[in-house]
Amino acid sequence: YGVIHQNSAVKVDDDLPLDKAVLVGCGVPTGWGAAVNTAEVKAGQTVMVVGVGGIGINAVQGAAMAGAKNVIAIDPLPNKREKAMELGATHAFASTDEAMETITNLTRGQMADSAILTPGLMTSEIVAGGFHAVGKGGVVVLTGLNKLMEETIQLPGSIMTLYRKQLRGSLFGDCNPTTDIPRILGLYQSGDIKLDEIITNTYTLEQVNEGYDALLNGENVRGVVIHEHA
Repeated sequence: YGVIHQNSAVKVDDDLPLDKAVLVGCGVPTGWGAAVNTAEVKAGQTVMVVGVGGIGINAVQGAAMAGAKNVIAIDPLPNKREKAMELGATHAFASTDEAMETITNLTRGQMADSAILTPGLMTSEIVAGGFHAVGKGGVVVLTGLNKLMEETIQLPGSIMTLYRKQLRGSLFGDCNPTTDIPRILGLYQSGDIKLDEIITNTYTLEQVNEGYDALLNGENVRGVVIHEHA
């Protein structure tokens, strides 16, 4: 049990299954908002999402919902790429390098409008890959993390200036929990956002270490611990 201030509680509809609504506490708004709010994805755009876990899969959903023509999902694991294709991605690749030719061809050389970086561990190589995948005026959204003082950005500043590229940090998808959690749950109720489909496995409290092992092994798009009251 935990005690929180009433301002930190968000009321949800009584008929919502809490084992699905729990996803909207963090992962769904962070990914969905990274696309809709931070990257400001618009209809007809080309978007690349790097890292298809509990956050990245929702960036894929957000980009697709915002009307992106091309949603390119990047993940080294086949199960993650398969899930991305089920939930809105138009293309999926194991690495950014593998995707570059397709992005070039799809956009006639204009490159992606945005790259949303949601890996489990952010690195300078991932940031550089996103930077080079976007074109003129492109936006690179940094959502994934590393150690607080780890330097994960090393880019050619002249290219950034000449091509007017932007790097944006995104926390909680630039969402407002009080308004955006009910909004996202409403989209779930209408079938526009998928929550059931992103849960790979559920665990009891006693199985929590199994859940962590599955997380580290990349087995789950999303795992949920369900605590059954006696």
